[in-house]
Amino acid sequence: MHDRSLTIGDHAFLAFTRRFPGEFLDIGALLHVGGPPLDLSALRAHVADRLRTAPPLTERLHTVASPPGDQHGRGPRAEQTSLRWAPRGDVNVDDHVVVTAVREGTGGDGLRRTIDRLATQPVDLGRPPWMLHLLRGHSADGTLLLYRASHAHQDGGALYRALHLLFGEGDETGAALPQAFPAPRPGDYLRLAGRNLQGLAPTRALAAWGGPASGPARHTWATTDLDALRQIARRHAVTVNDVYLAALAGALRQWSLPEWHRPHRPHRPHRPRRPIHALMPISIRTSAEQELLSNFTTGVRIALPCGEPDPGRRLARVAARTRRLKRGGGLGVVERHHLALAELSPRASPRFLAHAASSGSRTREVALVASNLGHLRHRLAVAGRPVTGLVGMPPLFVGRQHLSVALFGYGEHAHVTFTASASVPGHEALADLWLAEVGVLAELAGPRPR
Repeated sequence: MHDRSLTIGDHAFLAFTRRFPGEFLDIGALLHVGGPPLDLSALRAHVADRLRTAPPLTERLHTVASPPGDQHGRGPRAEQTSLRWAPRGDVNVDDHVVVTAVREGTGGDGLRRTIDRLATQPVDLGRPPWMLHLLRGHSADGTLLLYRASHAHQDGGALYRALHLLFGEGDETGAALPQAFPAPRPGDYLRLAGRNLQGLAPTRALAAWGGPASGPARHTWATTDLDALRQIARRHAVTVNDVYLAALAGALRQWSLPEWHRPHRPHRPHRPRRPIHALMPISIRTSAEQELLSNFTTGVRIALPCGEPDPGRRLARVAARTRRLKRGGGLGVVERHHLALAELSPRASPRFLAHAASSGSRTREVALVASNLGHLRHRLAVAGRPVTGLVGMPPLFVGRQHLSVALFGYGEHAHVTFTASASVPGHEALADLWLAEVGVLAELAGPRPR
């Protein structure tokens, strides 16, 4: 087992956490486990057995001192230190696998309140930065497990990898990743500069946000058939991601509908209203990095056409924008090139790194983060019991950000989760509004062909 460098993304999220004590970003997933109820001893035994062959889950931050020496012939230099991820053989499973009682509540309210409460407790960065909660006292059949991890250690791709290390069955058949990214060309830098210039235009501020973000994170989610999203995408000649974003635009429109109605003003030219912009994370991970628990993502800003009243045209406009982003094949190439220079990141100031990490929280530029983690292709099981459902928990910049949304796929289902600041009025309606928009798009797609 060898230690390894932090990526630039790891450094950035860690710098943000250290620069703003009390603020942190954690990512997670709620697992529905079928079969007879699972007890704590069986769960700990399962995890202990997996950790023996899963060094990435034993990694913790480790400070390495560089000896003094000559640097480019300029004389002696002071001792320097650097942070590394170092696997450990002494992980205490009892510290990471615990029982948590679900608070009382009707339906799923108690479960949501419990998840909201756990989201206020940061994952300990002094140990391997993940936790597994066995939830007791809920009304659902079977067993519920909540996995939580620090974003300084795991992005969405790493979250899926961690779940496979803990619970994966059989050989992994993850998403195909590129072996390498091409070297950036001048056109790639020009396209990136163009996107950055467009990002200077402020996004639309909704009165529905209820003012500046405040209060802890609140989670709501909805589930639909993954095949339904694929059918809509095929019939409209778009991608599942386009369907997800178009339904998100429709849900936000319905949620704040009075703000999109334009009063009739004769003899006045039509001026399009400023759109809502979302930060859309994209993976820049290569196949050689598939097993690493680290951050390999960048982000692009995309306009959500909430001002368009027609659902079909909303979908077409989203698809046109994502095609433009992907045109030329250079999306993420420049960022990937600089990620490969990870040894430069410790020289960057903590202030700069923290600023880079918090790009999704600058509400003047982006109204929300909209992630799509894709489909977890392999099956999961816990101590011989099948995982029958998975609901992702996207991170939120608490006190800075109004909304973070993510789409997860597992088995035959797709799950969308809305993580909102408690100050956002009526945020609990957004998940059902998204589901209703998917239904509208399915009707537009027409019946399934024989």
